[in-house]
Amino acid sequence: MWNIWGFSWEWERRRPLVAAELADLEPDIVVLHEARDAHRPWESGQSTPEQVAGDTGIPLIEWIDAPTVDPSARMGPALLARVPPASTSRRRLADRDSVADLGFHEPWLLAAQWEIGGFRATVATTHLPMSSLRAAQQAAVPELAQALAPLAGESDLLVLMGDVNLQSHSSLLFNLMQTVGLESVPSLSTAPPTWPTSSSMFNRWAVESGYRNSAHHPEAQPIRIDHTLVHRRASAPLRIADNGRFGTRHCTDDLFASDHWGLWVDLAVA
Repeated sequence: MWNIWGFSWEWERRRPLVAAELADLEPDIVVLHEARDAHRPWESGQSTPEQVAGDTGIPLIEWIDAPTVDPSARMGPALLARVPPASTSRRRLADRDSVADLGFHEPWLLAAQWEIGGFRATVATTHLPMSSLRAAQQAAVPELAQALAPLAGESDLLVLMGDVNLQSHSSLLFNLMQTVGLESVPSLSTAPPTWPTSSSMFNRWAVESGYRNSAHHPEAQPIRIDHTLVHRRASAPLRIADNGRFGTRHCTDDLFASDHWGLWVDLAVA
């Protein structure tokens, strides 16, 4: 799972870094956030998930091209997979009719299911509103819990991976995990930060994009806002064998592939 910072800033230079990071990882399934439609001439009509699929050779299975506050931009989660899932589903978690300020994008849940050795594995992903948008989070998180509950009930292993914009101490994160019966992988007490990969890179984006007030103190520590949360049926042999983060091995002049680290897990049959 990876938020690839799809607002076009330095995308021409970041795109090969994204491909290089994924080539090192050799994943079977990739979920992307801030995957957006093409609206720049040099993109040749290809959305960012289509570009990543072409660069990596991993087929694009589904992409939610949801509207944003910018009429010229559409953006949502995308799923790439070497083996097509048995089924996929999507659900909008909040809309602008009920929440005045959702931020730039709409929050959606994208889920896909695979049959592995006679057992069902579900991978779900979402990008929730920023923590400063409290009303949007308070609307989206309970809706997310409601959407995940049946997926957990029908799956031998449910893996939720996403940029949920909730830090480890968040009461909303705690309530989500308690309601659905999710565990963090790794534990919240040991999970490493996921954003930003580089404060100086993020600050350069903030200045160049006209968001100077968003710039960070250069000594500010990165935080954990991307999570892997798991629900596992005790009798099922499916499990998480290993996990980690990626995204900073390839860089050019302090330019990384994204402002987020990505998260990966290995699924195994015990």
